[in-house]
Amino acid sequence: MNPLLSFLIPTFLVRKLKDISSSKSLTIASTADIHSPKHLEALKEAIKRVKVRPDVVLLAGDLINKGNVKWYSPTIEAISQLETHRIVAVFGNEEYEEIHDKLREELGDVIIFLDDESVKLEIKGLSLGIVGTKGSLEQPTTWQERNIPGIKEVYEARIGKVERLLRELDTDLRILLMHYAPTFKTLYGEYRSIWPQLGHRGYEKVIEVTRPDLVIHAHAHNGNKKAVLWNIEILNVSFPLWREIVLVKLAKRADLEQYF
Repeated sequence: MNPLLSFLIPTFLVRKLKDISSSKSLTIASTADIHSPKHLEALKEAIKRVKVRPDVVLLAGDLINKGNVKWYSPTIEAISQLETHRIVAVFGNEEYEEIHDKLREELGDVIIFLDDESVKLEIKGLSLGIVGTKGSLEQPTTWQERNIPGIKEVYEARIGKVERLLRELDTDLRILLMHYAPTFKTLYGEYRSIWPQLGHRGYEKVIEVTRPDLVIHAHAHNGNKKAVLWNIEILNVSFPLWREIVLVKLAKRADLEQYF
């Protein structure tokens, strides 16, 4: 709490605000880059070590390797052991576009897939808004340039769409969930020469102007785990980096007006 406000507000009200604020929180679990079956057994062991029941599980893409659909369900079966309220996922570059519909058809009753889309959830008396996207690259891969017409324009247009989606969310908490990195600040550990093929700094401006409560991405297996932009935490939840399920307690900011 702002020290000036603490001085102006009676002590008993300060305590009350803190108590109310701390009770309004959600436990978020997240992971990505399982590349199943490669890291599936290690994922199962990591899930056994989780001692809390998360309210939401967020999956930042690349759960399978090279579009191998048959490994998606076993991976989700393992993740379901977390007994969460909802699972929300974005597609990574290994969930090839031609299998998106198949994944939605097979697992749409278990997972909310977001592809440049948003969803609003009501959990424990809090409204949670999530914008999900694969994200963008500053430098498309050679394969992408050869096989996806206008891919640079697609990536640039996606930045604007994500900003609009975040601005439209009117919820207690807002999360930006993506596969590619929204900043280079979580790429330390990767070769600098490939940073433009791991993410796009255009999302830094989006984060600055829309102020989500949390940003989650993956794709950078050798990057660093977290960074902070404008007091907003950016988490790189790539499983090869953490070797654990990433857990975050996300609290609603206290709104002083509603207590006076």
